[in-house]
Amino acid sequence: MKRGPKTSWGFDLFVLSLSGAVAAASVLLDTNGEAVNLFGWDVPPLCSWRNLTGLDCLGCGLTRSFVFMGHAQVIESFKLHLLGPMLYVFVVAQMPYRIIQLFRHWQLR
Repeated sequence: MKRGPKTSWGFDLFVLSLSGAVAAASVLLDTNGEAVNLFGWDVPPLCSWRNLTGLDCLGCGLTRSFVFMGHAQVIESFKLHLLGPMLYVFVVAQMPYRIIQLFRHWQLR
């Protein structure tokens, strides 16, 4: 008996789209280590905690770390956030896995 994927095709498609968008954004965005910009336009900081208190939260630096990973600057990525490169690899690894899962859903039809 053939066993199918444990997730729905909709969930796999959603995760594939989300991880693809994160990977594309990490390549399209640029950073100097202080701010993130898109084609020369500064992207405003999105961290509510930092905007309210001026202090870094546990996730501060992840976006810039992902951008450095998208540009293959691993050392700079580790300098901004220790978990950034590992999380980036996890997100990017979702793409081939979800493509395989979607193919398996298609085969069962």
